Amino acid sequence: MINKNEIKDLIIKTNDYWIKENPESGDCSWERGAYFIGCLAAYEITKNETYYQYALKWANDNNWSFYDDKSDWAYKNADYKICGQSYLKLMEIDPSNGTMENMISGMEVVLKDTNNDYWWWVDTIYMALPYYNMMGVRMNDSRYFDKVYKLFLNAKEERGCYDEEMAMWYRDERFLPDKMLTASGKKVFWGRGNGWVLAGLARTLEILPKDNKYYNEYLKIFKDMSKALLKWQQEDGFWRTSIIDPQEFDVPETSGTVLILYAYMLGINLGILDEQYFKAVEKGFDGLNKTAVFEDGKIGYVQVVADRPGPVDKNASNDYAIGTYLLLCSEIIKYIDSEN
Repeated sequence: MINKNEIKDLIIKTNDYWIKENPESGDCSWERGAYFIGCLAAYEITKNETYYQYALKWANDNNWSFYDDKSDWAYKNADYKICGQSYLKLMEIDPSNGTMENMISGMEVVLKDTNNDYWWWVDTIYMALPYYNMMGVRMNDSRYFDKVYKLFLNAKEERGCYDEEMAMWYRDERFLPDKMLTASGKKVFWGRGNGWVLAGLARTLEILPKDNKYYNEYLKIFKDMSKALLKWQQEDGFWRTSIIDPQEFDVPETSGTVLILYAYMLGINLGILDEQYFKAVEKGFDGLNKTAVFEDGKIGYVQVVADRPGPVDKNASNDYAIGTYLLLCSEIIKYIDSEN
């Protein structure tokens, strides 16, 4: 494993490159939301004021609100909720930041809704499961825990998106094995989709008190998934976009890989996962830095916005992969600090 200072240098190189290429902080879409979680993690590690001010300007520019939150569906849309994770982190850093008004009013719409059938795609588990639970802790209100568990359960059981035998998730009902298989006849388990779930569960386990009534179920799925995914890491340290049919698109892919590695590293730091997973992190981190992190700080080999396994362009990059790479680096540094 490279040393702490080298990892800090990687954080600075990659995040500085991203900010230079994207000087405007941008909207409150899910892509930007996924980036800013990592940007704030980078700030906490480096104390680089530029990162904090960049995130704060983004939150202020978007009025501490959510993407297109003028409709009932927008209030319910899990993708839009990811920005709340960074809003709450900014308020934790400085309680004088921002306002809870839009977060509370938007969530009240969801909490009062008796339907629980609109988390039909599993990306939701990263975008919103941690946020609802963060709100539950902050507001000391069990309604948030109960509501998000019902939404989670709808995707897992009623829609059948969780394959308990394989301990992996179908992205949504269109990919259930009676509806779609890979070209060679295998089940379709999307790399980034399962990365979203695993990392979303890890972040949730970091947030929830262990005596929360839903903690143990989230924990079991997290550990089962972690074990199942481990054997599909390829020799170059990456997972492929089609997890159990890696030959279908046999190209390294960054976004799914960093999500899985980040989840492993967070699980190790929480005392949930053992040392075998650190070996996978070392292998994956080495592969990322040799292959996907370019000399100028750009991160490549990122699958474009998608909903299934697909091809990967070496030069493609995106917000969500940068943010998760920064999270991964931050968790590795925390691990190094804990060992010293």
